[in-house]
Amino acid sequence: MQHVKVKYSEKPYLKKGTGWFSRWWYRRRVKHDNRQYNHYDQQRRTVTLRFLSLLGIAAAILIYSMVMPRPSSTVSTKLNQEMAFGNQGTNVALTKKIFNDETGLLELHFKFTGNVDDSITTGINMKRFKLSFAGDRYIQNGQSEYHIVATSPNTMVVQFEKLKTNFQDVRVSFADKTIDTESIKTAANDDESAANKQAKASDQLATIIINNDDKLPTNQQRKVLSKKQLVVAQTWTNIQEHEHNIKENRAAIKEWQVAIKEQTENVRVTRQQMEDMTDKERSQANETIASYESKMTDLKKNISDAKTDIQSEKDKITHLEKQKTKQRHGQLNVPKLAQ
Repeated sequence: MQHVKVKYSEKPYLKKGTGWFSRWWYRRRVKHDNRQYNHYDQQRRTVTLRFLSLLGIAAAILIYSMVMPRPSSTVSTKLNQEMAFGNQGTNVALTKKIFNDETGLLELHFKFTGNVDDSITTGINMKRFKLSFAGDRYIQNGQSEYHIVATSPNTMVVQFEKLKTNFQDVRVSFADKTIDTESIKTAANDDESAANKQAKASDQLATIIINNDDKLPTNQQRKVLSKKQLVVAQTWTNIQEHEHNIKENRAAIKEWQVAIKEQTENVRVTRQQMEDMTDKERSQANETIASYESKMTDLKKNISDAKTDIQSEKDKITHLEKQKTKQRHGQLNVPKLAQ
C-alpha cells in the first residue's frame, strides 16, 4: 500500500512570475495528493478502531468468564432422585438446594431411606455414614468451609460457606462404614475376579452433583442457620408433609365415595331393567351386578385404609409437634455423624 507521509499545504509556496499553467498544475497535484493522503489516513483509522474493538471484546469475554459461572459437562442430580449406597440397602436423595450468590452459601438437604417403612422410628443408622466432597479448587484447597448437620433420624443438611459465586460444581459422596459380611475374604471366595471386586466397590458410593449453571435456586436472604434452627425447620417440613398426605387421602376418599354412588346407581338401574329381560339376559345382568358390588367392596376397603392412614398421619403430627416443642427448648435428639 502506498503511504503519503506528508500532507501538502493547502496554500503552497510558488515562485514569483510562475505562469498560470504551472500554478494550475501544482494546485491540481496538491488536491490529488491531499485526497490520497486522506484516503489512507481514513484506512489507518478504520484498522485501528477495528483492532481496539477486538481488544475490547476479548477483554469483556475474559471478565465475563471470570465473573460468571463456568459451564460444566456434568449433569446435576435431580431432586428426590434416590441413589443407593453401602451394603445395607440404604438410599439417599437430594430434597432441597439453596444458594446465596452474594455470600457464597450453599445449603443442601438430604433424606435417607431404607428397606424399612419410613415411620417415626426409622432403621437408618446415620452414625455410620461417611461424607466426602469434591469439585473445584475451592474445596480441595480449603478455601471453603462446610458443616454437616443431622436434622432428624433420617435427614441431614450440608452447608458450604464462602463458595465462589462462579463455582462449577460441588459433589457430595456418601459411603456406609458398616461391615459388609459378604466381602470378608475366605478360601472359598479368593478366586473372585478383580472386575467383580471393582464393581462392588463402586456400588458402595452415591455421588450427588450440584451444578452451578443448571438453574441453581438462589436466595440472597439466606443466612447460615444454627443446628437448632435447621432441626426445627426440618421437623416443621415433616409436619407439612404429613398434612399434605392427609389432604391427599381426604381428596381420594371423596372421589371413592362418588364412585360408590355411581356403582350403586348402576346396580339399581340394572335390577330395574331385569324385569323385562330373558333368563339369559338376567344371568348376564347378575354377573354385571356382582362386578359392580365387587368394585364397591374394593372402594370401601380403599376408604377404610385411607382413614387408617389419616389417623396414622395425625398421630405422627402429634408426635412431631411435641418433638418440635422439645427442640425449641434445646432437646434436639438427633444422631451424631462421622466427620
